[in-house]
Amino acid sequence: MRQIPKLHTFKFKITALLVLMVMFATALIAGVSLLVAEQEMRKVIATQEMSMLSSAAAYLDRDITSKQQVLRVMAESLQAEPLAATEIQAQLELRAALRDEFFNVTAYDADGKLVANLQDRRMIGKLNSKNRQYFRDTVVAQEGIVSAPFRSVLSGRPVLAITQPVFRHDGNIDYILVGTIDLQRPAFAGQLQALRGKAEGYLFILTADGTTLYHPDQNRVLTQAAGPGTLGASVLANGEGWRDDLVDEGKPVLLAHKRLQKADWTLAVSFPIRDAFASMASLRWRALAAASVVGLLAGMAIWLLLRTMLAPLYQLYGQVRAFGRGHIDIEQFNSAKPDEFGHLSRAFYQVARQQQMAERNLQRLATTDPLTGAHNRRMFDEFFPQALKRAVRAGQQIGLAVLDIDYFKGINDNFGHQAGDAVLVQFADRLRNAVRSTDTVARIAGDEFVIVFEHLEAGHDVNLLGQKIVAAMRAPFDVNGRPLNVTASIGIALTTELPADVDKVMLAADQALYCVKAAGRNGFAVNTVGAERMLSVREFVAPAKADKKSWPSSRF
Repeated sequence: MRQIPKLHTFKFKITALLVLMVMFATALIAGVSLLVAEQEMRKVIATQEMSMLSSAAAYLDRDITSKQQVLRVMAESLQAEPLAATEIQAQLELRAALRDEFFNVTAYDADGKLVANLQDRRMIGKLNSKNRQYFRDTVVAQEGIVSAPFRSVLSGRPVLAITQPVFRHDGNIDYILVGTIDLQRPAFAGQLQALRGKAEGYLFILTADGTTLYHPDQNRVLTQAAGPGTLGASVLANGEGWRDDLVDEGKPVLLAHKRLQKADWTLAVSFPIRDAFASMASLRWRALAAASVVGLLAGMAIWLLLRTMLAPLYQLYGQVRAFGRGHIDIEQFNSAKPDEFGHLSRAFYQVARQQQMAERNLQRLATTDPLTGAHNRRMFDEFFPQALKRAVRAGQQIGLAVLDIDYFKGINDNFGHQAGDAVLVQFADRLRNAVRSTDTVARIAGDEFVIVFEHLEAGHDVNLLGQKIVAAMRAPFDVNGRPLNVTASIGIALTTELPADVDKVMLAADQALYCVKAAGRNGFAVNTVGAERMLSVREFVAPAKADKKSWPSSRF
């Protein structure tokens, strides 16, 4: 930002005016005006800080969910092929994704004995965590939990644990997987600092009992921060919101805070008010000081002059209020004036543009089809390339199924679009119930759906997946209280070599789908990406073709 010429600065204008005439009335008006503007700017800053906290909280929620999903996939793999305790260490070391997501991953048997340690296998058998709170909570809940922060016995560092139980076939816990996150590791703290950027103030995180989970001062991690009169007490007293009447280390601050959804944490920011409004406070006190030496006789003339000089500030204040009501466009703030008001207007313009971009990004992330509740085409286009990359990192196959509802146009034409919508909703529900928890279902067109099969081990029989989907459609669909037989044609593409191109995978799945339709529909075909012929085509008994006029009634 270029230097403001001295003759254009607000300080010079006020100084020149004080030399020329006494300004009691004008200083009073200037002080009141700055006070009003400061109050409005406090609200603007608070809104910006809350928006930043919402983005940071959403990032933490997604990160926790991602880590839980990694452990859940690992647990499902162990449940599918039970292993002896001595074999789990090798399974942990085979999964590179665990090192990317966690500081360390350990496994304990049902008695709390350490049976695997990704970071240091020498500790196996030397530690028992049966009395650890996170171990007891997992056993009681019979599901994975996010623990309270604690100091690790293995590393001596402040960590928190994400757990996932592995069940035996009789329903009892066989092992408990524990992924730990180092609270002082750059992978955790660095991301939070990046979200804050170069803004004034600092971020911190508290648990529900007031324990400090994250703070720029690492000495405060794992300490209690909810004592009387502290920022922590104010944070825990209210779920989320902001206040500007608190003091942090002797300085007045604006405190904003927001709760997370995936963990019982509160993310907060302390923003120094004095630094943000130092220039305005200086102007106000100088106006009041000048008021002590002025007389009432020159008040009116001074007031008129200062009113003219403060016109840009009043204009900016009016624009802020009008923008808040939606009466003007953001481009009004892109001022070309070279003084402080022009700089302030452009700064507000930049902040508002960033907020608009953030809102557009949130809108772009809307990934749900409103009719069926499945993911939509936008989500699939973003998700599938990432799934192929994950398959490369994990060294696993990936499958893609493209599904069409047979004769769906006939359902719409003969029974109405309401019946067609009902079929789409039930079709999507059956797909979700037929696939695994790690598979992803999306609706990408009218009656066209796709399923992404991740974490397929070498040798996995993809025919079982196709059979399960076709079998899920056998029961008649309930359309307006009447049964309707609905079938589907399914083309499945299977990657045998990675990396694989998205378009080639889609082409292989489409080719398989065309084969099913050519064979009479109501079945599935499996195609290998890059192959010239199908691996297999499976047909199921389909209703005999009937005259188009009699087909609707014969289907009921």
